[in-house]
Parts: sequence; C-alpha cells; structure tokens
Amino acid sequence: MKRSAKRRGDIPATMAGDREVAVATADIGGRAEMEDEHVLEVESVRPLRVLGGVFDGHGGVSVARLARARFGALFRASLPSGPDSAFRAAYAAIHRESEGMAGGAVAATFWIDGPRVAVANAGDAHVVAVAGDRAVRLTEDHRITNKIELKRVVDAGATIWGPYVCLPDGRGIMPTRTLGDHVLTKVGVLSDPVVSTHPLEPGFLIAACDGLWDVMETEELPEILAGLSTAPEAAGRLRREALDVRKTSDNLTVVAVRIGSGP
Repeated sequence: MKRSAKRRGDIPATMAGDREVAVATADIGGRAEMEDEHVLEVESVRPLRVLGGVFDGHGGVSVARLARARFGALFRASLPSGPDSAFRAAYAAIHRESEGMAGGAVAATFWIDGPRVAVANAGDAHVVAVAGDRAVRLTEDHRITNKIELKRVVDAGATIWGPYVCLPDGRGIMPTRTLGDHVLTKVGVLSDPVVSTHPLEPGFLIAACDGLWDVMETEELPEILAGLSTAPEAAGRLRREALDVRKTSDNLTVVAVRIGSGP
C-alpha cells in the first residue's frame, strides 16, 4: 500500500504542442521513500526545443526538490551565453543554495535545440540517445569505477569502502560528483558537471536515474524500444521492464523525448 501511494505514473511535460513528444514517469520502486525529482519543459515542437533533467536525491529529498524548483530558471538566465555556460551556472548556483541542507542529489540534464542536444551530469544518472539499432550514452559515469574520478577522490583524502567514497568517520556515498553533500567536498566530491554536445538522429532521448541503469545496460535499449513511436510508449515500456521484470530496488524516474525526422 505504501508503494502504491507513492507512485506518480506518467507525468506530461509542461509544453506547447504534441503531448506525444515528451513525458516523464516516476515510481518509488523498492525504496521506503521517494527521493527523485525531475524537470521537463517543451518550448516548441518544430523546431524541437526541450529542457529536461532527472535529480536523484540521497540522504533526503531536499536537494533534489531544490534542483527541480530552480534548475529551469537558472539555466535559461544564462542560456544567452550558450548551453555549456548555462549548465555550469545552474549547477553551481543549486550547489551554493543547498548549503545547510541534508544529503545531496545526482543530476542528469539536457537541452535539445533542433538537431543537437547538450547534456550535463554530475553523478550516476544518465542521458542516452537511441536511434534505430544503436544506443549511445551521452553522459559520463561518476563513480569510483571511473579511474579518473577514483584518483581524484583518493588524492583528496577519501577512504574507499566497497563502492563508497567515505570520510574518515565512515560516512560516504557512491557518486563522486553531486549537488549538495557539502561535507564530502573535502574528500574530492565535486558539484561540477561534465558537459558535451551531440547531433541527434530520429529515435528517442532517454534520461533516467540509476533505478533504471543499475538493472539495464545502454545497449539493451534499442531492442526494448523497437517498434515504438511515442514518448509515452517508450517511458512506459522502460518503466514496466525496470519495475515489473527486473525488479529494481531503487526509486525510478525516466524522461523520454521522441526525436522526429522533420526540421
């Protein structure tokens, strides 16, 4: 009953135009509390301009909620300087504003502008482009399995305990980059996002938290999404696969955007 009460289901984007182009779906999954948040705003369908992001909280939902509330306005305020600057400014401001809040949040965000997408992430939430029989993860994984990330936190004095980056007193988290988690900055945990820009092909853009990626590999997406033509279909199929088939033990949030072939 508790899980049922926490389900959010499909959440249409704040958008102008075709409802089939973008949607988010969220569920508490195997956790006692829901700590995920997201943003999804469609500025236009032709040309396609969409701002989206997933914020996966830990140690409480406060930082994820702050990110949901502030990300859109912060990003757009700096967008005239380009998406790279806009992402960096938004992440930095959210991190500053989270001072004194419990816990933190990883983030994976994107800005679709016609035929290209700019992506930014800090942590282990990801954005994936799916076109035909190909799927490409556009974001970087920020866990200690990333050797560059591991070296940075170890050099900064972190203790590694299993998959966790820890303080000397044993407190720790799995991601090596997050928003919030101010106490862990002393051992090299960063809020700086990795930002990149990519061409888009017809298919889907998928952003999701590790509730999806811990049970599903990027290369599985083309087969799972084969034959689908709308964002609600794509998000719904990924949701069912993660929750009902693979039994993810985490919160689940999936944002899907249909990438068409037109201008």
